[in-house]
Amino acid sequence: MAQRFLALNSTVVSLALTAWIMTLSTGNVAAETKEASKFYLVGVGPGDPDLITVRALRAIDRADVIVCTRTPQSHQKGLEEYFAFEKKFSTDLKGKELVYADWFLTRYYGQDPEKLPQAKRRECKEIATQRNKVIATLRRALDEGKTIAVLSKGDPLIYGPHAWYVKEFQDVNPVVIPGLSAFNAANAALKTNVTAGEHTRSVILTAGYGSKETTDSLEKLSAHGCTLVAFTMGTDFADFVETVSAHYPPETPIAVVSYAGYAEKENVIQATLGTVLGKIDFENLPFEYLIYVGSFLEKPTD
Repeated sequence: MAQRFLALNSTVVSLALTAWIMTLSTGNVAAETKEASKFYLVGVGPGDPDLITVRALRAIDRADVIVCTRTPQSHQKGLEEYFAFEKKFSTDLKGKELVYADWFLTRYYGQDPEKLPQAKRRECKEIATQRNKVIATLRRALDEGKTIAVLSKGDPLIYGPHAWYVKEFQDVNPVVIPGLSAFNAANAALKTNVTAGEHTRSVILTAGYGSKETTDSLEKLSAHGCTLVAFTMGTDFADFVETVSAHYPPETPIAVVSYAGYAEKENVIQATLGTVLGKIDFENLPFEYLIYVGSFLEKPTD
């Protein structure tokens, strides 16, 4: 009797597992169908190539045309490596048609050059000319029935320069593949709960640069006193420290995370607002670094 019960129980468990697996498989097929598109904006993650998601790899695999970012020599040093998609994903991109597009094509997108100041009008028109060439190339590919994947560093919708593709190609129902952000990678490098400040549970993500006249200027955001995380992208580090120091006391912890997501060269330097300028060679910081300010960080003993 006991053996018969065990056999029956085993059969029930087996059937339940089979049903569960079939449900997962059906769900995956439904997800694939829902995700089916001819145009993808793909977040490939920060740092090392193994931080890319399985979903992103699937999108790249089904694509015929890959849009990679090209960085002119005239732009900031270090960007060549930052956007080196062909090197990082050489195996996955093998046999694909590569289209190179400058990262700054996002500038002035959707703006009428005639409504801009004279100083910006010419630049707007020049960028629009380059952007329209890329658009025409991708439209031809779509007309030929090809699938396109635009590769974007980190997460494409967090300070990503490729978000304009989604609006431009909205008629073909583009799919955005989320990517691991440099913010997530830097949090892991710090090994500290970024939402566990001494008196705050909020985090502000900011570009760390820009006009002081905007409603979300660094000076105004700093006044809230909560954890502040800056995506730098050319930030004047000394100016950043001076600006936030108007609202945070000098003993406030600050951390600089360089090359977040790169196993071999990821680096974290911690200090306080009062000591950081003497501790960091900020004039030689790389393009890839984030700044954290807040009490969630352990106070250095310097």
